[in-house]
Amino acid sequence: MTAKPPALLPDEFTEVTTSRARRTTELVVFLGALALYSGWTFGVVNGSGDSLDSLLRTPSLPPRSAAGQSVEAFALLTHPYVVLVVTVLAALRSLRQRQRRLALALTIAALGLVFWELQRNLIGRPHPFSEYHDSVSALGAAYPSGHIVGATVLTWVVVTLANARRRSRRAQRERRLLGMLFVALVGTSMWAMGTDRLTDLIGGLLLGTSIATGALWISGVEAIGRAWRLRELPPESGGRAAVIFNPTKVLDLDLFRRRVIFALARSGWDPPLWIETRQDDPGRAMAEYALSQNVDRVLVAGGDGTARTVCAAIAGSGVPVALIPAGTGNLLGRNLGISLDEDEALDVALHGRVREIDMVHWSVDGVDAPFAVMAGVGLDAQIMRDTDARLKKVIKAGAYVVAAVQQRRMRPFRATVTIDGEQIHDSDAVMVLVGNVGHLQGGLALLPAAEPDDGLLHVLVASGEGGLRGLLRLVLSITRKDSPDAPLRRLRGRQVDIELDRPMAYQLDGDTEGLASTFSARVDPGALLVMTPH
Repeated sequence: MTAKPPALLPDEFTEVTTSRARRTTELVVFLGALALYSGWTFGVVNGSGDSLDSLLRTPSLPPRSAAGQSVEAFALLTHPYVVLVVTVLAALRSLRQRQRRLALALTIAALGLVFWELQRNLIGRPHPFSEYHDSVSALGAAYPSGHIVGATVLTWVVVTLANARRRSRRAQRERRLLGMLFVALVGTSMWAMGTDRLTDLIGGLLLGTSIATGALWISGVEAIGRAWRLRELPPESGGRAAVIFNPTKVLDLDLFRRRVIFALARSGWDPPLWIETRQDDPGRAMAEYALSQNVDRVLVAGGDGTARTVCAAIAGSGVPVALIPAGTGNLLGRNLGISLDEDEALDVALHGRVREIDMVHWSVDGVDAPFAVMAGVGLDAQIMRDTDARLKKVIKAGAYVVAAVQQRRMRPFRATVTIDGEQIHDSDAVMVLVGNVGHLQGGLALLPAAEPDDGLLHVLVASGEGGLRGLLRLVLSITRKDSPDAPLRRLRGRQVDIELDRPMAYQLDGDTEGLASTFSARVDPGALLVMTPH
């Protein structure tokens, strides 16, 4: 296929990326801003800036005049503590939207405002006398100007958020211009009130710049200015991806679309095929349709159920699957080392390593249900079944802890476990797990030896008593190294058959599927191609 000539990057896209060269530039800019601020501060403390302040003395608007009341109200709205709250809220929202690098940068910026408070108290330079000396904006020490520090950081926050959310170049230019005007207006208002000297304002600008560039460098987010440059796209490769997504799991669909389209366009891919799951089908028909369209890659964004269903349908096709974090669990992605940051996951989806992993065929009453993570009967399935979906939205993984405590009255069941034709357990149990991978949220290793491409099934049989005491003993056994009397057995094989003395709840990749008393599982080595980090 003849490559198309490079195309200018569409106006509706911008970029937040990282690289070694950019990281070096960010470090140089940060150190330069910090050096300027340090030198300026040294001069102010030693009185070198007094002559500059004397050249441009601070006026003082009458406090009861319309102009005076307006600038005082504006100063209150732009107080650095207000900026601190806005920055923290922006960090929390970015974290919720799986922009972890951006959330880290915003958190560092918020800590920078705390550093400003500590430093101004250490320097202890008083405000010049002003008729606004009793204003909230004039409380504390004067240097560096907290309002300018806050205005500079707030401008950085607004522009960086526009960049990270893939806003248009026009929107970015507008926010950049408004930000510059905002900083100038804040400085003018503080000077007009007579509460800040010119040297205080310049010091605040330098410190605010240091905080912003330092946050960019430490977090690894690309410097803001670079995002305004016109870029070129590589020639289109002719490759096409399908994006299968669960609309109930993707928090901001508009933002998600912009991120995906931009990442594909930047890498030379054709526009993607968008396929939405339905309540009655978590992804099987969608995956089959994607394969019928001869796509080169399938991106999956949804919960563990969506990922399992799509992977089961794609397995054996030779088309790689890329996992984009959504939902609460993301168990397969976590076990494969895929970042929970959406931008990083997209980078892996397009530039990662293709890895062959096993699939497991779990059979219940003659019905085959493939999975890629783990399946289980007993305690784990009942926890999944009793977890409140509304509570999970609020406290995330903490909802599973609440559901676990509710199992304190669970009675053990008798389980007969046969691996590769050999009976290895015929006694009471509270949980039997069959896993392709072994880690849950928080790094909890139920099956620490499990690898997704080792061609083996890994089995965990948990014995013990019921009640709260038995539950606590089991939890301690899982979280600590096994002791001789630990109620756990870990085994491996290629075929597992399980018989129970009564129907019990069972789960597949974290989703409760129903009740059954007999199960079997077999491994299908290397059946699925998945994009993983290098």
